[in-house]
Amino acid sequence: MLSEFITLNIWWFVALVTVLNLLLFSFMQGTVRGATPVSALQMPALQRSGKSVIYDLNKPDQFAKGHIASAINFSLDEIKPDNKRLLKHQDNTIILVCQSGGESIKAAKSLVALGFTKVHPLKGGLIAWQKDNLPLVTA
Repeated sequence: MLSEFITLNIWWFVALVTVLNLLLFSFMQGTVRGATPVSALQMPALQRSGKSVIYDLNKPDQFAKGHIASAINFSLDEIKPDNKRLLKHQDNTIILVCQSGGESIKAAKSLVALGFTKVHPLKGGLIAWQKDNLPLVTA
C-alpha cells in the first residue's frame, strides 16, 4: 500500500525527501562534533563556570572596531598543532567568536581535531551578540 502510494505520487515523494535533506543539512551546518555552540546570552555563565578564553577570529581592523571584553584576536591560520599561544589554553574552555558564526565553526572543527574538548563557537557571532544588546569594547 505504501509502495503503491509512493509510485503514484513519486514527484511529491522526491520533493519531500529533498526538503527533508535540505533541512537536515542546514541544521547540521552549524554543528561540530565535539563542540557545543553557545548563544550570546549563555556565554557569560559559561565564562564564570571555569577558566575560559575568548578567541575573536575577526581581522585585526575589525577587532579594533569592537570586540567582546577580554577577547584575544586570533587568526584561523594560527590554529596549528605547534602554536604555543594556543596550546597553553588546551584545558580551558575556548569560546570562538567571529562576525556571523561561520569562521567560528571552521575554527571549532580544527580545535576539536587537535584534541581540544571544551570548544564553544558563539552562535551568530558578533551579529547575535549586538542583537542581544551586549557590549563591545574597542582597542
